Amino acid sequence: MQIKAYLLIVILSALVMSGMLGMPAGKSRCSDGGPIVDCFADPCSVSTCPGDKSATCVSNYCGECTALWYGADGNLANCNNTSSCPPDQPEVQCFADPCQGAACSAYPNATCVANYCGGCNTEWFTDSGKQVQCETTS
Repeated sequence: MQIKAYLLIVILSALVMSGMLGMPAGKSRCSDGGPIVDCFADPCSVSTCPGDKSATCVSNYCGECTALWYGADGNLANCNNTSSCPPDQPEVQCFADPCQGAACSAYPNATCVANYCGGCNTEWFTDSGKQVQCETTS
């Protein structure tokens, strides 16, 4: 059993040293002089960027195992932005929920859903999920 464990350690060490597991080959120091660390897995293989689905991941082994996500413009992507608003209607912060106290006279049983894209808006839906248009009264 000890021989198998020893061989496993030797094989994993060889894979790490050759750059086949966790660390690029031929590098021992980062550009800032810090150490390159050994990672069990490629940081990009265990990371996502929900805020920018088109972002490209670059593994960073300098000091820690991190995934750096870059947008199409080459700058760091905003992976935390999970807004579903279109680019020309950015999400806004409202002082109050637009649905608070709102009513739809044309569809009294409709449900109000706040829409923060481009303003403090209300959207109305019937029980079947159909969106309806109505004049909002507060």
